[in-house]
Amino acid sequence: MEKNNQQIINETDAEIDQRRIQKLITHIFQSEGLPTETILNIVFTDNATIRELNKKFLDRDCPTDVLSFNVHTEYLPGELTILGDVYISAEEAKNQAESYIVTFQDELERLVTHGILHLIGYEHDDPEQQEKMKALTEQYLAFSE
Repeated sequence: MEKNNQQIINETDAEIDQRRIQKLITHIFQSEGLPTETILNIVFTDNATIRELNKKFLDRDCPTDVLSFNVHTEYLPGELTILGDVYISAEEAKNQAESYIVTFQDELERLVTHGILHLIGYEHDDPEQQEKMKALTEQYLAFSE
């Protein structure tokens, strides 16, 4: 049996289908060639917490939907694969789900995918990168439906 090192933490009262999130993570890892034992934390939190993280690490004093934090692995043993942490505001996800007319779970999965893609190294600083990230996000989300 494969070892699972992805932790999903729900700090909110929101109902989240963690099984679907885990299946999505596994699919992304397999598609991107990451070992299934890669360490990753997904934290669902509130606006106050994500605002605090955004201010502390990015000097932005506002809540946001998703933040990704890479782990610098240059000093870790080579056999240990740590991707990082993804923080998602359940409050922002709920608001966005209503705006985009999608389910709360679907929006959470979009944000999980977006956060993981950032940890892997994808960015959206220019239109070409934006299109690549959008296409990958849609590809991975189609799997989870």
